[in-house]
Amino acid sequence: MKFGDVSLADAEGAILAHSVRRGRLVLKKGRVLTPADLEALAAAGASSVVVARLEPDDVSEDLAARRIAEAACGDGLAVSDPYTGRCNLIARAPGVVMLDAARVDRINAVNEAATLATLLPFDAVEAGQIVATVKIVTFSVPETVVRSCTAI
Repeated sequence: MKFGDVSLADAEGAILAHSVRRGRLVLKKGRVLTPADLEALAAAGASSVVVARLEPDDVSEDLAARRIAEAACGDGLAVSDPYTGRCNLIARAPGVVMLDAARVDRINAVNEAATLATLLPFDAVEAGQIVATVKIVTFSVPETVVRSCTAI
């Protein structure tokens, strides 16, 4: 992934790295910049913006989170739709959390940009409760990170 300040003319299709607030204009970080966004930024007086651009081997944050969550999903859990690099594992029914803490630790040791957080082993859960969350901290991670996590 490449970060940098680029002119508005070169920003279309890039990911906004920081939220922008200029008068009434509010664009949240993580937004893929459209021509309309760039026109609004120019009208608000901006000439450049800090963006991220994925490289060919990068996996977007939402797709990476989904793939890791699907690999970590066990019996009795469902995978939520990803959002802002987060994908939850949700209890389908009341139960007790059973997990392999060593595997969780191994996933978390792969790369600081990919994390798996869980409830404690043997915690009681209700249907619909979040049991675990996969979070991609950056806008993307290399495919090798996703593969390493999903292999565990």
